[in-house]
Amino acid sequence: MPSAPRRGGRESRGGPVLSRCSERCWPALPRAVQCPTKGESPLSFRHALRMRVALAAVAAGCTLLAGVAGPAAAAATSQRAIVVDLWESHAGGPVAASMSALAQQFNRSHKGIQVQLTVTKASTKALAAVTAGTPPLTAEISHYDQKYVSSQAVVSLNPYLSGARCGLPLSVQSLYPAVRTNGTVGGQHYRLQADLKVSEFFYNKQLFQKAGVTPPHTWAQLAAILPKLAKLHVIPMAFKDSTAHILSAFRANGGHYLRPGSKGAATMFDSPAGVSTFTYFRNLFTHQWLILAHGSAIRSDFGAGRLAIADGTSAGYQKILAAAGGRFAVGAFPFPAGSSGHAANMAQGLGFVIFAGHSTAQDCAAWTWIQWFLQPRQQAYWAMHSGFAPETPGALRYIPRSWLQANPGEAVSIATVASPYTAPRPVPSSYQEVQSAVDAAFYNVVTGRKPVGPTLAALDRSDHGYLSGQIAL
Repeated sequence: MPSAPRRGGRESRGGPVLSRCSERCWPALPRAVQCPTKGESPLSFRHALRMRVALAAVAAGCTLLAGVAGPAAAAATSQRAIVVDLWESHAGGPVAASMSALAQQFNRSHKGIQVQLTVTKASTKALAAVTAGTPPLTAEISHYDQKYVSSQAVVSLNPYLSGARCGLPLSVQSLYPAVRTNGTVGGQHYRLQADLKVSEFFYNKQLFQKAGVTPPHTWAQLAAILPKLAKLHVIPMAFKDSTAHILSAFRANGGHYLRPGSKGAATMFDSPAGVSTFTYFRNLFTHQWLILAHGSAIRSDFGAGRLAIADGTSAGYQKILAAAGGRFAVGAFPFPAGSSGHAANMAQGLGFVIFAGHSTAQDCAAWTWIQWFLQPRQQAYWAMHSGFAPETPGALRYIPRSWLQANPGEAVSIATVASPYTAPRPVPSSYQEVQSAVDAAFYNVVTGRKPVGPTLAALDRSDHGYLSGQIAL
């Protein structure tokens, strides 16, 4: 059973660990609606009990008569648990193991609800399942919430967050700012982030020591240490030519996801921020201080000691440690500050949705899992074992400082998530096409295949076509 480290040997009453008070309804009811909350007097609890039990009874399919359990009570105790079919894409490694462990812990503490994991590419398969009339109850999907909302495939989570539905509120303010609006369309929350990752750099401490350099704080300082690392006859840096990483550097130089005042219909890459960002990486590539690479290729070079700095995400920290295999110490530093005077980053990752077309009891069962998963203690376990950053700063109460010192990749990701300059990825469906166009333009400019200015101007034109709907998706 997973357990997060304690501080002072005492569990927080405000955490998700369920209290041991006696049950006041059927086993299918969440214990969170059966017991007084922290600071609630027994008198006020008794006064509110009927409303709590009524809400929970709807979720569990129970029947109450004048506050006394009717004949349905005995039947409810023998009913099978509500199954929450959760589609998620983690097929192996520490992430899959962590999700499985948390699901098992949830199932042990919620006898009336059982989470069953289905490993599949939910982001690409879920809409097809909706069309076929066989959607899962819940899933982790990617950022393009607009297409799910437009097809009425998912339900708004606002009434669940407020506690108006199911009686298990979750304060959006308890989440990191970059998470609060992630998955929001038209003021409604449709997706709550589950796998929170940000961009960061990992480095070979041994090579840094040999070169006599330290982690940089600005992009200019980063460029200055690369020639010194190159003298060690290694690849100084590998960078991912993908939008989350490109846009983080671009925004640090004063750029924006979307052109201000365009109402989301245009980008602004043909600008000083775009020119300086694309030119910066072009110069590094020209001097052979940088390669463009991804995933396993980066980890292979890094693990073999051929690469000094590896661009990655917090989700890849465990993988980069495995690649190093203990042969050298691995450090981490955040994406540096740009000409704006501050760093910037993109909060990305899959998030939970509840699909339309299920019963109230099923919806509440799915929400019970999501609300439980996002509590501080579970988030601490998730961060310490999966590599993803926690969604809530409350998780830090259960993550020892000594552990963060020993795991700099996680410490950097948490600090980055907490930054006011870390922002969620845009949610319009058309932004997926923008990302593909940005990736292609960046690759062509950096590798010298195309000039900077005309390429960025063409990029803005094509982006406007996608975002405005003039170019069909």
